[in-house]
Amino acid sequence: SGCSWPCVRPGGGREGAMPIVNGEFRRKNGFEAPFDQLQILSYFLFGFMISSFYALLVPLTEETPVRAALIALYSLLLLGLIVGAFTSSFRDPVDTTIYSSLQATPREVPTGELLYCSFCKCKVHKRSKHCRVCNKCVGHFDHHCKWLNNCVGGVNYRVFFMSIVVASCLTGLQLAWNAVLLQRQLKDDDFYQRVPHFKDQTRQGMLVYLVITMVVSCGVFTLLIHLVMFHIFLWYRGMSTYDYILKQRAKKAAKKEEEERKAKGEGATVTLQEARIDAGGTAESEDP
Repeated sequence: SGCSWPCVRPGGGREGAMPIVNGEFRRKNGFEAPFDQLQILSYFLFGFMISSFYALLVPLTEETPVRAALIALYSLLLLGLIVGAFTSSFRDPVDTTIYSSLQATPREVPTGELLYCSFCKCKVHKRSKHCRVCNKCVGHFDHHCKWLNNCVGGVNYRVFFMSIVVASCLTGLQLAWNAVLLQRQLKDDDFYQRVPHFKDQTRQGMLVYLVITMVVSCGVFTLLIHLVMFHIFLWYRGMSTYDYILKQRAKKAAKKEEEERKAKGEGATVTLQEARIDAGGTAESEDP
């Protein structure tokens, strides 16, 4: 019971087909509904961080050269993030073999570079994997990213990696300067009052704003830097995220099998010992 999305020959005009094909959904990119909850959450988080930077952190920066440098650097990183995230979400990482005439029946499963996908009902590359969320085979599949609502594969992996690197730099810059301004506020009670935009605010209110923005920035930065380090580790090991997941599953299964084997062995030993004790007791009862 696989998907009924057809393998289309070149020139068939189906490359630009709608997500609903033969009654079944197939996502082309991350901007097609249904949207993932983490994708929507990311929009709110970055929307909050970006607005707080320009509306809160920038006005609190008294030094004009520093303020100008911050705006320039942050805006440049933000532009790179928008372009990278949009590209990663918009690109369709589908295995383009499904658009060719290389079709097969289950009896004709190839043994070379192409394998048969029972869901797409056609031949795909060995490094492709069928994503059940997007309902398509993804070329050089790495993982399905819920934050982008799209799969990450051969055509968008590099852009994806650069996006998380840029996002880490962006949130790291905001977190660092947020910490500097929070320290200034704690040392100088009248710090924020020198900014006309915040004269009507209370000291407690400003502290709450700065702490909230810092907590959000810290959480996002921690998540992103962990993701960056993880993908650097995968690159060093020559693995994809999917390869890593399969390896971890295999380790877990092997460990479980070993524990079950040991448990059966210990159980057999205990049973043997009990049998010997029972045998010994019976022998003693039969002695005159």
